[in-house]
Parts: sequence; structure tokens; C-alpha cells
Amino acid sequence: MKKIFAILLMATFLFLPSVSALAKSFQGVSYTIIEKSSMGNIKLSIDIRLEQKVSKDLLQKLALKLRQEEPIKYNRMFITYYLPGMTPGSGAWATSHFNPNLKVNILGMTIEEEKALMSKSKDSSDEIIGEWIDDSPYVGAKYRLLIKNGKTIMIRKFKDGSVSEEEMIQKKQSGKLRFDEKGGNDFGEYYLIESNGRLSVYDNSGLINTMRSIK
Repeated sequence: MKKIFAILLMATFLFLPSVSALAKSFQGVSYTIIEKSSMGNIKLSIDIRLEQKVSKDLLQKLALKLRQEEPIKYNRMFITYYLPGMTPGSGAWATSHFNPNLKVNILGMTIEEEKALMSKSKDSSDEIIGEWIDDSPYVGAKYRLLIKNGKTIMIRKFKDGSVSEEEMIQKKQSGKLRFDEKGGNDFGEYYLIESNGRLSVYDNSGLINTMRSIK
């Protein structure tokens, strides 16, 4: 009985994902391995937290470095990258997958796209409450909350050039500023400025997304 228990315990540990909290550096950019999990020598999956956005070229070089460092040469290797504040498993900023050949994809906003959004001129007559960048996969947008003609307005500028503007209702929630669309919505979505300055999006089910502040 003891022998069977020991075998089962060993098998459990073999399939548990390994986690490393040690920060590493590559070409001046810090990153942390959040989780690693494997399936024999067939597949390896790695989740990585980057301290900042990087170029597609650097992602390719980092992927090659990570593959080279692995003692086991897996047939397939899937690397997923998250930025600070992003929740693993809820949409990554970028991927670099060996399947079996390397393919790098930036799913969120690139450095160049963010610079283009940041270069837009501001209307100095408006009182800016705050600005945030949404790095969600396939979205990419700058959110701005401001007071315009006595009204609270949220302006979203997307990386594809489209713009949306919505009047908001401002209120207090647990000492934080909360913003709801004036016309309401079907999912109960609202925005909350967190104590760390980030802008979080909630709905009836809970937290959806959080965005980093740029103002």
C-alpha cells in the first residue's frame, strides 16, 4: 500500500507545473518565469512576465535563448508573455511558439502603436481626470477620462484609428472613483480608478481587465 502511495505521489509531482519567481535579465529587459509545465518531451509551455514592452525582434531572440537553455529538446515549445498587471490565462500580450518552427505574435499594442496614440495632441481646455493604456489582446487603445463642458466624458482611441466617446456618471465606491456609462449597458460594466492609479473594468461577474496609468 505504501509503495502504491509513493508511486502516485511521485506521478503527481511529475505533472505539476514548476514555478520560478526569480527575475532574470536579457538585453537590458527584466523578465520573470511565472510558470512552466511540460508533457514528456513532446511539449513545454512557459508563462513569462515582462517588466515592459519589447520589440518583436527581442521576443524572437529571447525565445531562442529560452529554447537553448532547456536541457530537454521538446518537439514543441509554447511561450506566452504578460505585461505588469496582466492576469495569466486571461489573454497574453504576446507569444513566441515553436510549433515546431518559431512564430512570434504581438497580440496587444506594440511599442510603435502606443507611441502613435501618445503623440495625439490634447485639448488644453479640458480637465483631464486620467489616461490609461489597454494592452488587451487584439484591442489596443488609450482611454481618457475628462471633464468637458461640465460633463464627464470617456474617450477611447484605438490603435486602428477609430475613436469612441461616451458620457459617464461619476460616483464614489469604497473611497475610489467609479464611472458608469450614462445610458447604462446590458452587462453592468463600470470603471474604477484603483488606489495604485490603474483603471479597472468590472461587470456583474467581477473584474474583466485592468489598465496601466499614463497620467
